[in-house]
Amino acid sequence: MGALHAEWLSEIPESRFVAVCDVKKDLVKQFESKYKVKGYTDFSELLDNKDVEAVFIVVPHYLHPKMAIEAAKAGKHVAVEKPLCRNLNEAEEMINAVRKAGVSDLYMENLCFAPSYKLAKDIVDAGGLGDLFLCKARESGDLVFGSAGEKAAVEGAAVDSWYFDYEKTGGGALMSSGCHAVQYVRHVYDNAPAQRVYAEIVDHVGMPKRGIEDAALVTIRFKGDKIGEIDSSFYATGGYEDKAEIFGNRGTIYLDMYKRNPITVHSHVGYGGLAHSVFLPALGADKGWSFPIPEERFQLGYYHEQRHFLQSVLKGSRPIVNFEDGKATLEIILAAYESHKSGKVVTLPLT
Repeated sequence: MGALHAEWLSEIPESRFVAVCDVKKDLVKQFESKYKVKGYTDFSELLDNKDVEAVFIVVPHYLHPKMAIEAAKAGKHVAVEKPLCRNLNEAEEMINAVRKAGVSDLYMENLCFAPSYKLAKDIVDAGGLGDLFLCKARESGDLVFGSAGEKAAVEGAAVDSWYFDYEKTGGGALMSSGCHAVQYVRHVYDNAPAQRVYAEIVDHVGMPKRGIEDAALVTIRFKGDKIGEIDSSFYATGGYEDKAEIFGNRGTIYLDMYKRNPITVHSHVGYGGLAHSVFLPALGADKGWSFPIPEERFQLGYYHEQRHFLQSVLKGSRPIVNFEDGKATLEIILAAYESHKSGKVVTLPLT
């Protein structure tokens, strides 16, 4: 994701891309050469750079709290990738740090900014569906058990890496991908407080470590008699998917991020592309049916998400999706894990 963020930041009108930091020296050199920026391997040294006014933290999420707090203390506006962190104490520390420093904070959840998903929210806000009562959101991967694609994904993350270390991740499909769906449902409901959560989780399909679940189905009761349903999976085959359904008493919206495109391709030989997403780099993903996305970087919302953050900095306003949203999303996810363990409905807020 760091490479993708760098590309977008090099093109956003409100952005002047000045520096990059990573522990891998070779990677830093690549960025320095490509974007003509200053490279660092020490984050504290980057924060000493007076030309840096805002930072985008795109690292494993167990590192988010320390880096975000350091950035805020240095007076830098700060954007953090999903999920925000691992627990509510970390989330509160991050919120307090940006509040005390008076800097802008963005919790990066692209679905809230993707053009089609934003249009759906605009229609809801205009009263186009009447009173809402149900919102479903789904994000799934496309791993096939025992396939070359699964092997590439697991080996790419490295089984002994942070991604399969429960102490560092705090979860699997729901924490890693389902957080997008949770936040979008919250966004549709104008961040109505969650009251009850019930979850069923599957952790025996293929992930190599326990605690890194394969799939999750979560039901959420929100204040105002509204229901949310979250479906997240690594192993739901058929292509990478982001979908949502929004129901009101006077209308319905169906959303499909990846397969509602104006071009559909079927190829026996492939055509050298990624099929239908930058998130499907596996060999052969462009064979069979594929759904190329024209101007994907704009359609998926990341560009608009980052631009909104920088515009908020310039205006002195808080981003519409911020660390408070990251904490609320995390609380629902943690409640879902607790529900699965107990087999019972969990009430919110968590204590």
